[in-house]
Amino acid sequence: MPEWLIKILLAVYTRIPPSLRPVLKEWFAKIVLRVEALVKRRQIVQGKRIEFLDFEIAHLVPFELLGPGPDEILVQAECSLISPGTERAVLCGLPGARRGFPYVPGYSTAGRVIKKGNAVKWVEIGDLVTGRIKHASYESVAANKVFKVPAGVTAEEACFIELGIIVLQGIRKAAIKPGEHVAVVGQGLIGQLANRLARLLMPASLIAVAPSRNRERLALLPGGADRYLSINEDPACVHALEADVVIEAVGTPQANVTAMHCARKGGRVVLLGSSRGLTRDWDVWNVSQKKHLTVIGAHISDMPEVDASPLRWTYEQEGRLFLELLHEGRLKVADLITWRAKPEECNAVYEVLAEGGRDHVGITFNWVCKER
Repeated sequence: MPEWLIKILLAVYTRIPPSLRPVLKEWFAKIVLRVEALVKRRQIVQGKRIEFLDFEIAHLVPFELLGPGPDEILVQAECSLISPGTERAVLCGLPGARRGFPYVPGYSTAGRVIKKGNAVKWVEIGDLVTGRIKHASYESVAANKVFKVPAGVTAEEACFIELGIIVLQGIRKAAIKPGEHVAVVGQGLIGQLANRLARLLMPASLIAVAPSRNRERLALLPGGADRYLSINEDPACVHALEADVVIEAVGTPQANVTAMHCARKGGRVVLLGSSRGLTRDWDVWNVSQKKHLTVIGAHISDMPEVDASPLRWTYEQEGRLFLELLHEGRLKVADLITWRAKPEECNAVYEVLAEGGRDHVGITFNWVCKER
């Protein structure tokens, strides 16, 4: 849309009474979408998606989207996974996660291809795919941005794709060697996945560290941690760990410091959790310097698009590896799901998440029952 037209429309919009603006904005969006559909000769698809309408308010709302373009596919969602840290941070307006409302959350979904553009050759109608797709019943996405799910891997397993990639690239940067002692600080979903992926590298010991014992059972399932430590029960326990490698899977300044206390002198600390909170009064640098620690940042945004190295694979490589581990049965994730919710239950789900998640770890929205 030309800049001059945007300025005119904005000037008109600001003169409209505030009470009428939401309705007019909705109708304007509908008109723009229909004009775009005519120009591009694409179908309009009716769907439902989850939206954060304001702080701590989530609803399932109807929406419209364009059908797929030449290089796109239309995906009907079967299962989408909540990213607890990111979605709670946006929902509650935590530091580093401010977004404008309404906001459409979600970025880890599996579903079926129900329509494709004429330039798409490598997937067929009915194929199960997974990738960065929001919590929505339908979404048109670029075909080269999703992964085809191997036979035998369910939609429920495949919807872990984005969280799996996040953890895989952090584990890779940790460069864990067989026989090293590893600790994972934080036993939410990221921490639980870190336990299982670190286990594949044959550490001598794998210790799960968390404030309470709420998630101890899941952490100690086969393929996970060897031991579980509760900081609330024994605050000094972390100083005795002397781990070679520590994976920090929370993102708060407190967790950063805890991870550094868990490490031996000269050890490696991988900051896998997305940064939340302020670092005032937390002497992170003094702790790390005294112990001569190597502190490694491991945010997904640092992944290379090309030119992979042993410690930095591309997004596509990590995604294919994650699905291969599921396909071969070397990695299990379905038992990490503690709440299989219907999309219309989203407000209740996010109320629990806003309170801290209680004892939940993996929470999915199951779309297929809603849409059939």
